[in-house]
Amino acid sequence: MTMIDCAGVTAGIKRKYGVSIRPQWLEKCAEHVETELANTSNASNAHNLHLEVQTRLVIEQLLDSDIGESCFPALIVDNNNQVNRLPGTPYTFLQVQEIMDVGISKHAMWEAVREKEDFEQRGIRPSYLPALDEDGDDTSGVFTANTQGNTQGSAAHAPNDDVDANGDRKPKIPHGMLKLVLTDGRTRISALELTPIPQLNVELPIGTKVLVKAGQFMQPTGLLSLDADGIQLLGGAPAQYEQFTLRTRLESSLRRGTVG
Repeated sequence: MTMIDCAGVTAGIKRKYGVSIRPQWLEKCAEHVETELANTSNASNAHNLHLEVQTRLVIEQLLDSDIGESCFPALIVDNNNQVNRLPGTPYTFLQVQEIMDVGISKHAMWEAVREKEDFEQRGIRPSYLPALDEDGDDTSGVFTANTQGNTQGSAAHAPNDDVDANGDRKPKIPHGMLKLVLTDGRTRISALELTPIPQLNVELPIGTKVLVKAGQFMQPTGLLSLDADGIQLLGGAPAQYEQFTLRTRLESSLRRGTVG
């Protein structure tokens, strides 16, 4: 007898995300979860897991699954097989199938990716940073507050994720205007970021799950308009999409000669 209450978990995920889980996928997921738990120190308590814990364990697998395999479709199509409105539920559980920044040229994005990788992997300073001298000091003549001995206030010592140990600005991928292709596993829709949405970025793994809470389909393009209040990032990174990094997607697009 399975330790996962499949009916209870299905109902819990439906309430939480508004999506219906495929029973066949859930059965395989339950087997996987039970196998993983059997190999832990808490194996003896595995059959006494609260329903909330069971649901959370299944959701972890759900986010890393392909939505077409794990979920029933939720989008409503018209007679022309087009989507022109969101379902009447409070939100729609969807998967990011494509994401690209249409506000930044692909060549500029490629340069930003290359410099970021060089900086992170080999310690090569980006072209916009001045060179260092033999002692590792900045040759530009610009000094930070710390090098001038200004240590007053907590800001002088506050950690800053935007700079490295030398006080240099870390390379970042620019954020212009994101265009996404979202799917429920059967139907795809295109969505456009009208205003910057901080939780979204062009480096998100393909297969990431989101909850779309609100948005209007713009005519005649049929694009779904998104803002920060209309979408919630859930996460996930299905293994079958891990090769589709931003770098590989840009390389493929540039080889095809797509204009960015």
